[in-house]
Amino acid sequence: MSLNNYNDNNDDDRPKTPLDEDCCGSGCIPCIFDVHKTLLKEWESRKTQNVKVKTSNNLLSPLSYKVFIITDISETSEDYFLVYLKYSECETKNDINLYIEPGQHVILHSWSKSRPYTPISWTCNSLVFLVKLYKQGEFSSRLKNASIGSAIDIRGPYGDFKYKSNSFRQIVMFSIGSGIAALYPITRSIVDDETEFTRIHLIAGFQSVAQVPLKKELRSLADYWNFKCTIQLSQLNGILLNHIITSKFIIKLHA
Repeated sequence: MSLNNYNDNNDDDRPKTPLDEDCCGSGCIPCIFDVHKTLLKEWESRKTQNVKVKTSNNLLSPLSYKVFIITDISETSEDYFLVYLKYSECETKNDINLYIEPGQHVILHSWSKSRPYTPISWTCNSLVFLVKLYKQGEFSSRLKNASIGSAIDIRGPYGDFKYKSNSFRQIVMFSIGSGIAALYPITRSIVDDETEFTRIHLIAGFQSVAQVPLKKELRSLADYWNFKCTIQLSQLNGILLNHIITSKFIIKLHA
C-alpha cells in the first residue's frame, strides 16, 4: 500500500481521517481505519524527511468506497463465475483512471457484508472478478444472483506486491481453486510485455475438470512462447480431456 497511488483530491495531501460511519462493521481486512493509520504513518515519515508525496488521479481510493454497477454475470465453470463491474458515473474525467497493480485486491461491499477479491482484468473504469460460489457462502450466493444494474461498493487497491520486469529467468506459480485469480493478471502482464524474457509455469489445483475456470484464457496464454500451464486434478469424473490438452496446457490426475 503506498501513497504514490493515493489521491485525496485536496490541496492538503495528508490522508483524510475516515468518519465513524465509514466503517461498515463487517470486520474487513484491512479495516478502513487500519488503512488510514498505514497511510498516515507513511505520510508523516515522508514529511519528516522533506520528501514531497506524489499523488495520482486514481479512480479507486483505499479510504472511501466508490460505487460500481454490475453490467454482466457469466459462468466460467462449475462453481465459478465472472462478475463485470463498471464505475457508476456515466463519464470519468480525462485525468482520472482506474489504477491497480496486477495481483492487488480490493474490498467489495454490499448486503451489509464485505469481502476481498482480486480482479483478473480491468480498464480505465471497469473491473472483472473471478468468484467461487460456496454452498454456504452468503456473499458469493448473493453476488451470483444479483440483478444486472445492481450497485456494489468498492475500495482499494491493497497489497504491496509489484513485479519488476525481467527480475527472474523463470517463475513457477502455484495456486489452489480461486487462488488463480491473483496469479492470472500477473501472468498476463508478463506475457503481454514484448520486452519480457521471463518464463512462467503456472501449476493450478482443482477438484475436477468441470471446476477449472478461465479455460479459454489459459489456452490463449499457452500460445505465448514463455508460458506453460499444468492443471492438477483430484478426480477426472470420466470427462474426456483431449479437447483442452496441448503440449503447454497439461492436465494431470493427482493420486
